[in-house]
Amino acid sequence: MAVLDTSYYPVPPDTASITIDVPGYDTPYNFPFILNEINILNAYSFGLVANDEDSAQYQLPDGVYHLTITTCPDLGLNSRFHLRTCNIDCRLAAQWVKYVDCCDDEKMLYYLDKIDFLLRGAEAQADLCNPEKATELYRKADDLLRRIELDC
Repeated sequence: MAVLDTSYYPVPPDTASITIDVPGYDTPYNFPFILNEINILNAYSFGLVANDEDSAQYQLPDGVYHLTITTCPDLGLNSRFHLRTCNIDCRLAAQWVKYVDCCDDEKMLYYLDKIDFLLRGAEAQADLCNPEKATELYRKADDLLRRIELDC
């Protein structure tokens, strides 16, 4: 996960931190945050794998992440929601590859388009600070994709 700070600070704050709520985990994670740079976090950063080499094989979970950046001295909080869809996007791509050559199955193409539409809507809802609706749309897309994967 890469978080880029593009803020302008007339007087740069002394320090900053970022708190990230990861979907499926109860406790938020807190990290030092480097201002005006790209901050890279992976599974090792979150303590989800034992060493940094394993982090390449373990992907962070999909879902709505809540990110809060805090600067010191207290210049306020900047809070955002982000829907991560890397895992479901890979699964959806595999289905597109499977069905793209046999365009006779218009019903399947309709469902693949619908999944993509639900995911784009879910991302928009997260960007507009509506995590509940984003999660609902993501789950609908995931459910529909699972049915396709299981040939239901």
